[in-house]
Amino acid sequence: MEPAAHLDSPIPTPPRFAWLTPWRCRILFACIVILASFSQWRFLTHDCPIDLSGDEAQYWDWSRNLDWSYYSKGPLIAYIIRASCALLGDNMPGVRFPAILLAAGTSICTYWLTRLLFKSDRLALGAFLLGALVPMFAAGGVLITIDSPFFFLWALATCFLAEGIFNQRKWAFAAAGVTVGLGFLAKYAMFLWLPFMFLAIACDRDARKWLKSPWPWLTCAIALLFTTPVIVWNAQHDWVTLHHVATQTGANKTGSLSRSNFFEFLFTQIGIVNPGIAMIMFAGIVYTLTRASVNDPYRRSARYLVLIGLPFYLLVMLDSFRAKVQGNWAAPAYFTLLILAAYFLAVQMVSPRWKYWRGWLIAAGVFALLLQPLLRDATVLYPLAIKINEHFPRKPAADGSPRLLLTPTKFDLVSKLHGIADPFARTVSDELKKLPPGSFVLCEDYQDASQLAFYVDGQPKTYYAGSYWTNPAERRRKAQFDMWPDRRLDRPGLIGKDAIYCGYPGYAPFQQSWEKIEPLPVVMVRRNGMDIRPFYLWKCYGFKGMKPPEAGASY
Repeated sequence: MEPAAHLDSPIPTPPRFAWLTPWRCRILFACIVILASFSQWRFLTHDCPIDLSGDEAQYWDWSRNLDWSYYSKGPLIAYIIRASCALLGDNMPGVRFPAILLAAGTSICTYWLTRLLFKSDRLALGAFLLGALVPMFAAGGVLITIDSPFFFLWALATCFLAEGIFNQRKWAFAAAGVTVGLGFLAKYAMFLWLPFMFLAIACDRDARKWLKSPWPWLTCAIALLFTTPVIVWNAQHDWVTLHHVATQTGANKTGSLSRSNFFEFLFTQIGIVNPGIAMIMFAGIVYTLTRASVNDPYRRSARYLVLIGLPFYLLVMLDSFRAKVQGNWAAPAYFTLLILAAYFLAVQMVSPRWKYWRGWLIAAGVFALLLQPLLRDATVLYPLAIKINEHFPRKPAADGSPRLLLTPTKFDLVSKLHGIADPFARTVSDELKKLPPGSFVLCEDYQDASQLAFYVDGQPKTYYAGSYWTNPAERRRKAQFDMWPDRRLDRPGLIGKDAIYCGYPGYAPFQQSWEKIEPLPVVMVRRNGMDIRPFYLWKCYGFKGMKPPEAGASY
């Protein structure tokens, strides 16, 4: 196939941007990415105010036990973290360093795809800079979760597909297959990219010929090969991942739909994307799908961006009627929709309506600027919150406990990541040393257990009890701890040992599993004069063993 004649019409650019030649744009882009990466690394290594989240610590714990797959996710995140820690050590910067590299890789994909579709380095630089105004992307640059590799691989696969469709590169379809397969090992939602690939090809008159060739089908075949380790592992573990994913997405639920979940999802998305950017994205979608763009020489490119991003967003939105949707679930949709927003602004920049859209862009910039303290270290605002609470006192609760107008959880997006290393894990370490050798750490919550595994002195193996409660109404969901034979609480080697327990000790059969239980002082996490979160600790003596429930497992 000969390369299709793509669009040679340059995107109209105001004279004030004429100095931004292609090479200057590329040099600026490279410098900003390098400086941003260095800034993120310095944030992690110089008194970082946020400790590892429960998910981050959980994936690190997985990396100490490399396997074909895991309870809730594929194995890619564990292998990424293990490679980083092998280089930098089992410390917080070592765990999070891949997030910086993956964020830089996603930025490169943004520039690459924009340049490929619109033949403009100025627009590519603009799309990259527009992404800096999205709070979700700013936070994702330093936190390592499955979304970090998933988002990068989604972006990379979209770039490869564009190379295939617009530049007639056959190899790009094979590369997309490998990329999608790797993305599946990070997050199972990656396979949703495949039907969007066929949608983008089928809706493009010039690209439909690819459906008669083996190349898109080869993409699927290669991607499916990567399911092998996950299938093998699940076949050995009673298909627990299938049950877990069905529960998380609401696929196993019946009954009425929830409008409250839908509105919560909608408003959450507006906040994490930035209200101004969300408005520009919406306008860009409307512009692309209506007659307003009929005479636009780049309509084909703009439609490609919509067909990859919008269907994914709509699927997540529909799922919000059935289950509680996490704010980050729709993130892949914004990779292409953000580029579309940048293109829409470029179109409007030379139109009479530019003053209107310039106002939305300025509002987006102001919103991002005001949100920076909340993303980096919101504890600097705690003294102000204390003063506001003093000036606007509220009546105590029925049990006499104080009620505050502003608590950290209401304005600090990472309030739960403060105080994990100190005082929580430090206190557990100190109390554990007072017990006989061989004593262990036990938690009601699997995320607390993961964080203590990382931060307690010596990084010991910790244990999770929440899935052992006999009452289904009290029982916590299963976790990877339930899959590891050496973390089971019915293991004979634990009988007779003592432990430090974090959680509520009143659940059956917990109290019957010990000779004696003693409370320890409550560990309260405080920052800048405000109480953030209490941890309840107990000394437990003489473990008798604990058997998991025989039926009614919660996934």
